[in-house]
Amino acid sequence: MLLFLPDTMSIDDKQRISKLYEKHSRRLFAAAKAVTGNASDAEDAVQNAFVSVVKNIGRINIDDEEAMRGYLLTVVKNEAINILRKRKDSEPVDEMTGLADGCDVEFLTEKREVYEYAVKIMSAMDDRYRAPLYMTVVMGYSAKEAAKILGRDHKTVKVQISRARKMLADALTEAGYEL
Repeated sequence: MLLFLPDTMSIDDKQRISKLYEKHSRRLFAAAKAVTGNASDAEDAVQNAFVSVVKNIGRINIDDEEAMRGYLLTVVKNEAINILRKRKDSEPVDEMTGLADGCDVEFLTEKREVYEYAVKIMSAMDDRYRAPLYMTVVMGYSAKEAAKILGRDHKTVKVQISRARKMLADALTEAGYEL
């Protein structure tokens, strides 16, 4: 992945954003890929997240590590979801999956529906549950790492993850999806 910065930016801002990109792009890519399911869309989501940083550079403090990590994760997640929505509206299921003929399109469609419903449920969750669940399930952080990033007690985060998983499972079961 390459990061293109506008010529109108100061050299100092370019360097700061380049360092930010080098530090966070891999994890952001992994998060975006977990949402979109493919590398190309994940790269687009990461690029779009950094375009947002560039556009808002005067309003955000890119030197605040914790705030920037959270901001970038939120933006890349939203960008990935937007890409999924656009793709859903424009591509048939068999093209989205990239699988050969003979695959079970009905199964893939149902799997996609479950995923989209799960994303909807997670989006509606209170942030105290959504953030640790997203960080551990999608981003691959351990509960301990998530607790540190969120500034919460490790045991509290473990309980929040457990409750969030139960809420998600209950909502999926209630909607008629088999787990």
